[in-house]
Amino acid sequence: MNSTLDEQFNLRRRHPSGRFYKWLNSIQSSIARTTMACDLDISYGDSPGQRLDIFPAKQQSAPVFIFIHGGYFRALDKRQYSFMARTLVKLGYLVVSVNYDLAPKVSVATIVDQCIRAFQWTRENIVDWHGDATRMVLCGHSVGATLVAKILEQNDASHSVKKAMLLSGLFDLEPLRQSYLNRDLKLSKSDAESLSPMNSMIQQRPSILLAVGANETSQFIDQSENYSAKLISDGIPNDIIVLPQTNHYTLVRLLNSKQNPIINWLVKNG
Repeated sequence: MNSTLDEQFNLRRRHPSGRFYKWLNSIQSSIARTTMACDLDISYGDSPGQRLDIFPAKQQSAPVFIFIHGGYFRALDKRQYSFMARTLVKLGYLVVSVNYDLAPKVSVATIVDQCIRAFQWTRENIVDWHGDATRMVLCGHSVGATLVAKILEQNDASHSVKKAMLLSGLFDLEPLRQSYLNRDLKLSKSDAESLSPMNSMIQQRPSILLAVGANETSQFIDQSENYSAKLISDGIPNDIIVLPQTNHYTLVRLLNSKQNPIINWLVKNG
């Protein structure tokens, strides 16, 4: 293990206030599920983790906002992120929040496959909730952004993803492999290489936003900047924002606010 990388990825130690924001997320998410129209724990696969929640829009043929949570592939749950549905539904989106099985129960490669399946299931079935499968937004936070990038690598002839929001993402998994996290992730060197978005090319070409907090560790800042540059070198334009006075926990909270650079980008890009 690499002690420097351990420090980079130990966000609880770096951001003690993260516990408060996780508590706030859970409280506001519980209120959202209680007070909003929603269908919860819909199965998109055979295992217990392959479930998603749907918060319908108020209008017909609504664009679809798919959110994939982080947690280093080994923690967290979609139920902690229902809070963002209130703002997004007000903006006219149907919201889908995705769960997946966690390491070490399953491999990172299996988690990637499950999230691809969740996207495909949503595209094929969301019309039943009056969603428009030709207007989809993919959004992921932390390794959720990694998983969004892996979905974009799929050769999808429908080109249904119009926007992708990669928030505080990790796009090179080799540092994770060298850290304490690999006790659960069990990534081999070849796994880290083949599963890293930095080593692949996306096939879908939506409008892309990369956002990271200025108060995050250099791993998160550098990886977002490096992936943005890699996309540019592949001929794929994107926008990158480094948000001042923002850390890993406060950045995802911006999806619950009507006026901020993340939401402004979403609205501006259609």
